[in-house]
Amino acid sequence: MDFISSIVGKIIDYSVGPVGEQFGYLVLYKSSIATLKEKFQRILEKNEAVQQSVNGAQWNHEGATSEVETWLTNVEKKIEEIHKFLEEDVKANKMCLNGWCPNLKLCYSLGKKAQKNTRAIVELLLEEEGGKYARPYNHAPPREVRSSSTDQSFKDFESRKSTIQNVLNDLKNEDIGTIALWGMAGIGKTEMAKEIERRVKSEDLFHKVAFATVSQSPSLTKIQAELAESLGTRLQAEFLRGRANELYSILTENKNENVLVILDDVWEPLNLKDIGVYYAVQEKSCKILLTSRNEDTCNAMKTQKIFPIGVLSEEEASNLFKEMAGDCINSSDLISIAKEVAKECARLPLAIVIVGCLLSNKSDKDDWKDMLKQLKRSRPQDIYDLQAGLYSIIELSYNYLKSDEAKSCFLLCCLYPEDHDVPIEHLVRYGVAKRFFEGYDTVEETRLHVHAIVKNLRRLNLLLNSNKDECVKMHDVVRDVAISIASKEENGFMVKLDKGLKDWPPTDRSYDSYIAISLLLGEMKCHPNELKCPKLQLLRLSCRNLSEMVPSSFLLSMKQSKNTFPDNLFNGMKELKMLSLEYYGYFLMSLPPSMQILQNLQMLHLEYCCLKDVSAIGTLGNLEILGFRNSKIEELPWEIGNLSRLKLLDMRGRYSLKRIAAGVLSRLSRLEELYVKGFKNWGCATTMEENGEVTNNNASLAELIPYSNQLVVLEISVPSIKCFPKELHFSNSDFRFQIEIGDIGDKDDFGGKGYLSENTLKLKVEDASDLGEHRTIHSLLKKAVGLHFDIAKNSKHIWFEKVQKGINSPYCLKHLRICTCEDLEYLLEATSNSTPPNTFHRLVSLSLNNLPRLIGICNSTESIEVEGGGITTSTTVAHKLFSSNTILWVPNLKVLEVEDCGLLEVVFDLEALKVLENRQPFLAVLSNLNLRYLSGMVHVWKNIPPRFQGFQNLVSINIEECHSLRILIPASIVKLLVQLQVIKIDDCNLMENIIQMEYEAREERREDILSSKAHSLKWPSIKSIALWGCPKLKTFGSEVKSGRNERKMDAELDPSGQEPSVGSSSARESSGLFNRWIESCVPHHRNYSPSQRNSSSSLGENKNELIDKKITLTKQDQKQNVSEAENQTKMLSLIPHNLIGSLKNLQRLYAHLCDLLEVIFELEGLNAEESNIFNNLTWLELSSLPKLLHIWKKGPREIKGFNYLRQLEVRGCHSLKCLFTPSIAKLLVKLEYITVQGCNEMEAVLAKESGDEENRDVIAFPLVRDLDLQYLQKLECFYTEDNHAFEWPSLERIQINGCPKLKMFVSTTTKTPKLKGVHMRREAFQPMIEGDINATIQHIIKEKGFNGPSNRPLFPPTPFEDL
Repeated sequence: MDFISSIVGKIIDYSVGPVGEQFGYLVLYKSSIATLKEKFQRILEKNEAVQQSVNGAQWNHEGATSEVETWLTNVEKKIEEIHKFLEEDVKANKMCLNGWCPNLKLCYSLGKKAQKNTRAIVELLLEEEGGKYARPYNHAPPREVRSSSTDQSFKDFESRKSTIQNVLNDLKNEDIGTIALWGMAGIGKTEMAKEIERRVKSEDLFHKVAFATVSQSPSLTKIQAELAESLGTRLQAEFLRGRANELYSILTENKNENVLVILDDVWEPLNLKDIGVYYAVQEKSCKILLTSRNEDTCNAMKTQKIFPIGVLSEEEASNLFKEMAGDCINSSDLISIAKEVAKECARLPLAIVIVGCLLSNKSDKDDWKDMLKQLKRSRPQDIYDLQAGLYSIIELSYNYLKSDEAKSCFLLCCLYPEDHDVPIEHLVRYGVAKRFFEGYDTVEETRLHVHAIVKNLRRLNLLLNSNKDECVKMHDVVRDVAISIASKEENGFMVKLDKGLKDWPPTDRSYDSYIAISLLLGEMKCHPNELKCPKLQLLRLSCRNLSEMVPSSFLLSMKQSKNTFPDNLFNGMKELKMLSLEYYGYFLMSLPPSMQILQNLQMLHLEYCCLKDVSAIGTLGNLEILGFRNSKIEELPWEIGNLSRLKLLDMRGRYSLKRIAAGVLSRLSRLEELYVKGFKNWGCATTMEENGEVTNNNASLAELIPYSNQLVVLEISVPSIKCFPKELHFSNSDFRFQIEIGDIGDKDDFGGKGYLSENTLKLKVEDASDLGEHRTIHSLLKKAVGLHFDIAKNSKHIWFEKVQKGINSPYCLKHLRICTCEDLEYLLEATSNSTPPNTFHRLVSLSLNNLPRLIGICNSTESIEVEGGGITTSTTVAHKLFSSNTILWVPNLKVLEVEDCGLLEVVFDLEALKVLENRQPFLAVLSNLNLRYLSGMVHVWKNIPPRFQGFQNLVSINIEECHSLRILIPASIVKLLVQLQVIKIDDCNLMENIIQMEYEAREERREDILSSKAHSLKWPSIKSIALWGCPKLKTFGSEVKSGRNERKMDAELDPSGQEPSVGSSSARESSGLFNRWIESCVPHHRNYSPSQRNSSSSLGENKNELIDKKITLTKQDQKQNVSEAENQTKMLSLIPHNLIGSLKNLQRLYAHLCDLLEVIFELEGLNAEESNIFNNLTWLELSSLPKLLHIWKKGPREIKGFNYLRQLEVRGCHSLKCLFTPSIAKLLVKLEYITVQGCNEMEAVLAKESGDEENRDVIAFPLVRDLDLQYLQKLECFYTEDNHAFEWPSLERIQINGCPKLKMFVSTTTKTPKLKGVHMRREAFQPMIEGDINATIQHIIKEKGFNGPSNRPLFPPTPFEDL
């Protein structure tokens, strides 16, 4: 037949038209089928790859695009169709006389279908291979930074406690979706909402909380953006409806997660559908808490529960006033008048705080009398919904400000929209231009003074803290009063920011009287041609449409817009001193010609503008402040050099500047501050004489040489050290800098991003010799607070530390990062007569990365005196980062990061350290320890001496890819880590124990630390443990088994109790001894051998000796197991019973790819009366643990604990036959999500246990909302026995897929009142049959079953970096 096909194939090649094609179907059907099989395999692989990417994206809270979903759906249908074709039609043809007498009609049909399906696959592959689905999802959003610490600004008044608790209770109520806090202005609604947010997070009531401020004139797109940002993402759509759909998708994408949305300060009813949260509330994916002054607003929004917030009780008001005013009110002269003053505050928290702060510790009775008189005399203006007394108090606080400078700063803050983050730097620049800070010669001096004023305004509660650096906020009530004060004729402010204006606002008085105008403009029909504002000094215009858009889209959307400014706009504003244009984008592509009239202009601020030509600015001869922050300016032209009075030039921002004309900087002779970080197209002339020879006509930094001694702030990026002049003399005592030399990128931000940033030098050079005698670099090094070094070659130590005489080093270094220095061996090379350097004394963070030859901090071999007397001695540092000497040099270190330093063997080796009485603990403030890719590291801590104290504030330990590390924390350190909260270990091939229980020093009594001492071991702060890729991990903490083992170790261990360093001959000689000692410390099976530790397979033939096939844990089975493994030790348990008490505050536990673990919680040996354990654990995830037999093993029937576990996920645990027993199930009263996937041996989720036969209790899972059972090849049911009925009052979703042996759910009655049906593979869904889950499952089994491929990919575990 094949021979005939080859001949006829040639005939077909010459055939034309449909006949040839039809003939080909018949004759070439075999080759067509072969081609189809080849393409079919490719589409299977592509489908798997894309599906895994989508699954991974979902676990990273990223959503697949609609095109990808469509592609996957089409592929899935095509796969099922082709699979059926190959399995049924093709096989049927082969069976016809074994293929020798084929059915020609069938052959024709097969050939035709094969070619048709092949074409379809090719089209799908072309779609995918075109790169369309290479990354079928958006980038992962930044993770939210969360804090569990109490908000110190919230006062926990007794009258508010019950309200807060009632709100929390209602948030737990499944039937309540919207709640409101209602009360007058200044009553404390926002602070209560923030306290509820804190409580919700600390109690894990919701997976996420999103907070947005609505305000009097709400912007729906801004509200959407705030909510999305709170959830760790950004909305991509431009218009309201698309953004609403996006937000809805974010809120509902994960059915296992719920969100609390807090909408603060709602004035008028909001359309929740337009925002995108309404349907999410209806689907119970989120709940809403809002605050409002208006009860009608709450009712109009159909809020289900409204909680009125009243004034404080008299006692609470009195106590708060005493706290704010201080001890002075206890004076006999002030007691009575203080009561009167407090009474005038009308028990309003905001009023009490403001007045109390004004009178804080003032003992002069006249001050109190004057305050009382003014409180009684002041009357409010007509401000919406503002109690009279509150207005009086705020205005009085303003009047009490001691200086006009403070009053001016306060009023300037009302130029910004409600709830705006007001940059303090704007106030600085207004102050410089307005000249209301007399006696301050430089911008920097003014800056420091303004920050001091703002600090005082915050202390008086006239301004509030902001979440953004170097910004402040105004309470909306305070802002209303500020606008009212500023609008008085003597102040001359016009502030119209509540709505986007289409025309300049009409006014009840002429524009002649205005001194400051701030407008938020919408889609302007036109600007006035020539406004007459003869007194106007400050004009601030902002475009509403653009200010609400995300930065990535606003420029694009306005690209085709026309300039809306008339040419003569500024003709009538000749006295203007300050001009700010913000968020104009392409509305303002050139400046109007009338700009040149503004010869008195001293400050020009252009933010988020796109200007092609700014040369006209060069005519403004009195300009002192010029800012282009975040604006798109392609060139700084020659004309800018005419600004001879310019003090500050700010080019910060995301849009790159292409060119600064040569000669511009050299003519700015009064320049004090230059911000051009990010611009690297400098000319490379390094002296003024060379500057004329620059060929690219770009400015060079040599232009700064003549006035470098007067520079106060310099932020620059330089492409190469060759472009950085050696003759820059930064001699100003206040000089600050952020300088980046070489292509480093934004790896470090320790210098800060504000305008009070610390001195930072980032330096990348190819060869240390390039630095030479670079005087400018030397001068910068001495003042650096943050230092980044990247010196590729010829630097065995940090070069600036070694000079001919003594050690010359930075004296204020706080942050040090050294990376990619391939020759570096030490940070410091000290001479024999050197004393401990102060280089690192202030060091807060130290990061060492990619230093392949690093073997220590210092090569010093000399003794060093220890504080308080005494001497420590140490041999030459060898492959240890910190020695007993150098650990003394970093008393303020908080963060230590070491990465990719392959020669390091020990991080802290304290051999020969003598601990003196009453000495301060070592590294007492270290909080974060991150060690990655240290292939040679054998110990983190080693040779810890007796009575050592230190590390007591360590909060987080993160270890990644340290393949020589077997033990993380020795016992002598364990007991010190009382603040430790997080342990993360990733991919450590030899890690056996997290904590090693070893002996105390020889002069102390040698006893097993797991005896009486061990039980006193407490880790009260531990919250999260994440273990990923530790194939040899046996237990969290090892256990010494007996006195016999103790005596054996006493005899075998070196008397000093220390271990020789790795690589030494003594280490090699004693390696067998050490390994035997380690082995004796770890429980294992009798037939265990070291060679078995690499095994990652399942239990194999012996697994049935350890667990009964029928999952019945009876006494008979237990006896049989004991007899079959007569002398074997306990199973390898992650958390043995004697460590459970030490981890009582654990909240999250994660284990993945830990091949040896057999048990998670070893409960045997616990006392039932005292076993109230793990009641803070909320999240437990276990995946790819091939030998796991029990999650909970044995333990007393009356055990208590695990009452707050909410999420239980188990994947790929192929030896696990059940999830839990009834006694454990009854503890899990807060469990909400159960996920079990890919556990090949699991036969039932709930297993019968010994002694439970006669028990007829109902087993309830009161809060379980989601049950996911997938790819469980042997699963027969949830529970096999008939002695328990089940209740699932909250179950809303059940997914069953890939469970071919499933026969039923349970054999007894089961109540699932909220369940609508069963989800199956892909989008398949079976509605409930007669409201009975058992009947529904039986129906599915009868119709199609729960078959699914056994090798389908599991949803990936939580990414390690998200743990």
